[in-house]
Amino acid sequence: MLVASLVLLALPLGFIAFRLLMNIPVLKHFLVGSVAVMCALLALTALLSAWDLYSYRALLEETPVATVDFRQRGPQHYEALVTVGEESLEYQLFGDQWQLDARMIKWGATMARLGLDPVFRLERISGRYQALDDERNKPRSVHAIQVSEVFDVWQWLKRGEPLLKFADAEYGTATYLPMANGARYQVTISNFGLLARPENREAEMALDNWSS
Repeated sequence: MLVASLVLLALPLGFIAFRLLMNIPVLKHFLVGSVAVMCALLALTALLSAWDLYSYRALLEETPVATVDFRQRGPQHYEALVTVGEESLEYQLFGDQWQLDARMIKWGATMARLGLDPVFRLERISGRYQALDDERNKPRSVHAIQVSEVFDVWQWLKRGEPLLKFADAEYGTATYLPMANGARYQVTISNFGLLARPENREAEMALDNWSS
């Protein structure tokens, strides 16, 4: 009863105070200006988020994302040609194995009901040595494939800054696979992450020798 009485007292008093304060020109202008600035910041955040999400692709079941071809340039030194659509990029990798990473954004139930599909973007490619001593002492290699230039939606979601949990930011990683001269792999992605499969005899032989 006391709580209800206090609420009933506070509501009209608060309304009266608000009306009186809004009659003060300086305070009125300050409140209007604050709302305008807040709306402008929200609009800018929305535009930057849209710009960053434009670099992502929709994830529809298992989706082919890239092919990776290898040419050996020296002992434990390979040139990796990553082809995504019609674009091909070369990366120098050191080691015995390679790995491709991707960023994935999976929408929560509310956003999914609006028809939004999960999206992904290839993140980086890296090399790794099989021997622990080599991994500690020899040159390491990791290359960014795509980066966020202005605003990073994925990192923003990863830190959990949104007030409501409307999406999950996750890594999708292909298991380390052996590099070999002439080997070609096809990389696909699903809700569970990246998957790389051998595309030619050289890649199949490298896998057989690696697993034996």
